[in-house]
Amino acid sequence: MTIRSQPTIRTATPAHQQTISELLAEAFLHGDLADWLIPHLDARARIYPHYFALHIEHALTHGQIDMTTDAAAAAIWYPIDGEPLPDLANYPQRLTDMTGRFHPRFSALEQAIHDHHPYDQPHCYLALLAVHPDQQRRGVGSTLLRHRHDQLDATATAAYLEATGPRNRRLYARSGYQPHPAFHVLDGPPLYPMRRPSVRERGDSHRC
Repeated sequence: MTIRSQPTIRTATPAHQQTISELLAEAFLHGDLADWLIPHLDARARIYPHYFALHIEHALTHGQIDMTTDAAAAAIWYPIDGEPLPDLANYPQRLTDMTGRFHPRFSALEQAIHDHHPYDQPHCYLALLAVHPDQQRRGVGSTLLRHRHDQLDATATAAYLEATGPRNRRLYARSGYQPHPAFHVLDGPPLYPMRRPSVRERGDSHRC
């Protein structure tokens, strides 16, 4: 029997921006929202690395990125405490220039996520979790989650995310996330908000 070693996790720095952008582009190229956002695969493959580079730039400024040292997986987290996060400078125009004729759907997606986000409830927000296609179904995503959840449990902090389909909903449910009512983006697929209660809410105060 082969025993897989657990990946080592580190905090990403600006030096990792391109690597993680390319990872996210590959991981989400055939994701649950991909065909709706950009129906044409060649256009999607061209736009996605630049689009996700914006997310990485924002996360390096306002959040934190956990990544495996082999760059096979990464998770973007943000602390939320009462108000939305600030945008990058000139973000609307940069998004428009980058996504071109597909911009209305990207904009609608981000607006819907913003409109449904529980900003009034302090939590850590999992914006994106990506695992390279070659490393999926090997427990790497769960390892990344456990790494962050241990920190959140130590400070009695809840977590929140939007799942995009049955597969990642099952992953997050196994990690203690509870479902909230789904919402749709225009004519696109539904998004499934999920929240992981803090240890105090769960009654696990001995873990703090």
